[in-house]
Amino acid sequence: MFGMTKRQFLKRSKKCLNELCDSLLLFRQILDEEIQGKISNREASTKLDVIRKNLETTFSEFEKLSPPSECFSLYHRILNALIKLHEAVIINLESLNAAKEGFEEESQEKLTESIGDLEEFREDFNGLVKEVRVFLAEK
Repeated sequence: MFGMTKRQFLKRSKKCLNELCDSLLLFRQILDEEIQGKISNREASTKLDVIRKNLETTFSEFEKLSPPSECFSLYHRILNALIKLHEAVIINLESLNAAKEGFEEESQEKLTESIGDLEEFREDFNGLVKEVRVFLAEK
């Protein structure tokens, strides 16, 4: 099978980043509600599980791409960003499970770790979005 053109890859990358943005916003909303106590652990777990599944689907679809050689770096950075967000969601799920089992201290540590991973992801994500926009604007 032939590889993709740079433009095709960039359009698929933009689509992937848009899906990541949706997941990020939902995750951030759940985190805020969780911190403020506006959402039950069960409801948060259910919503986070949906986000986790969406991220896994996005990852598997993006991983199948065959980018042109000049885009390998961008391809790997997007995959790493997907992994970082996925890890933040998983750690938050672990925090909820720890709280459910009565381990409040462990739950708070996991929540703090999840928020830190989310901030790392956001820094990487913003740079990726700008880079893809700039490359797509070029002709």
